[in-house]
Amino acid sequence: MKKKALMPLSNGVQSQKKSNLMMELSAITASHIRAFEFLDEIMDSESDRIMLDDDNIVVSGQLATYCIKIDTLLKRLRNPIVYGIGFDTISVHAKGKLDKEKSTFACIQSISDVNVPFADSIAAMIFGLLNDRNFFDNEHGETLRTALIELYGPDPHSPIGDKMESYFSSRFNADYDLDTLTVAFRGTHGFKWRLGFGNPLAVGFSLEYKKPRQRYWRMLTKDTASVLEDSSSIFPMMNRISRCPGNTMPDSMDWTTSLDLCKLILPLVEQFSHIGDEEMEQMCAKMDYEMW
Repeated sequence: MKKKALMPLSNGVQSQKKSNLMMELSAITASHIRAFEFLDEIMDSESDRIMLDDDNIVVSGQLATYCIKIDTLLKRLRNPIVYGIGFDTISVHAKGKLDKEKSTFACIQSISDVNVPFADSIAAMIFGLLNDRNFFDNEHGETLRTALIELYGPDPHSPIGDKMESYFSSRFNADYDLDTLTVAFRGTHGFKWRLGFGNPLAVGFSLEYKKPRQRYWRMLTKDTASVLEDSSSIFPMMNRISRCPGNTMPDSMDWTTSLDLCKLILPLVEQFSHIGDEEMEQMCAKMDYEMW
């Protein structure tokens, strides 16, 4: 005679399920406690590079200084449902400094497995920032790379200077030249562009070009800041200029187009060189209206 199976709502089954749940919760709690102990050990062993101020965990990396907001970490630990399970942005400062006027931000999500306790994820992030020279090349390090280059620019003498050549080549297929202090890359319609960053008096960059089948570089402006808005950061500039001259032509304008860019670039394109300022303004106004 077969033994009758216990029903799901029977006292025995419910008691066993409750016991299993409590064991799982206890195991999670224990793993968090171990993770916090490990984090404490890391902070003790690297006390000269991991410090605390009133609001942040301050990590002194090999390439920069980083601030992790303590309040945000505590909120996520107290209630991950309300505040989310990822990390907030961290502020990135020049190596050995904490300068709020000259900092940027990076959103570094957990580089640990999803089942790893949050405290271990914090430790993994801190390890990554302590060893940011290696993390710069890591598959998870894209936002950190972007933040560091925004912070330092393409200056070859900065803490990330030795990484610039390979990074510009891999991201933009660009030629980063230490001798001329320039970065050269392709645009549209056969154009080539070269940004220079060796002039200490320039707020932005110098901008040179080669038309199709042209052999030598020709100077377009010695300082992009004098003719273009928001031209002091290397990535936005390369994104805009790499779409030139296509993004200044009437039928192929995009989100990088602006009136000042059209005035600078469009005269180089023979079939549009006759367009005057008034017609350019009408083209750009129409594009903005249709896009937004």
